[in-house]
Amino acid sequence: MRLKDEESWFLTKLLSMKKENNETAIEELNNFIRSLNNESLKNSIVIVEGKKDIDALNYLGFKGNLKAYHHFKGTTDFVDYCSANYKKLILLLDADQKGKAITKKILSQTNSKFIDLNYKKKLLKITRGRIKKIEEMKSFYITISEGYKN
Repeated sequence: MRLKDEESWFLTKLLSMKKENNETAIEELNNFIRSLNNESLKNSIVIVEGKKDIDALNYLGFKGNLKAYHHFKGTTDFVDYCSANYKKLILLLDADQKGKAITKKILSQTNSKFIDLNYKKKLLKITRGRIKKIEEMKSFYITISEGYKN
């Protein structure tokens, strides 16, 4: 009987910890989006890969300057547009091979000037590496929100 009580206590504790972690992740994601919105007010732009990424950020409450890299004719067109119109580029490209290749191209054409990769690092930390693609932010947020409510 005693073993079952200990197992029950452990499961209760585990669920409680999960709920606390979800609450923290929700708060951190909300702060992350708030921070991106504030950056936008300072003439920064957030760059993602495609429409699903834009949809995910908008779902989470991002209202600032946002463009998809794939809407441009190429890296040169992209860099010319951004450098002429914005003080800072915040790259939120996917953590897959394609996203890394695009990041490398952009960094080489700009000599890393006015490029911010810190938000990508913050996102990986908040999600504990569970998000590789920006479009996954929406389902991640929904999942942890549901876990928080239970």
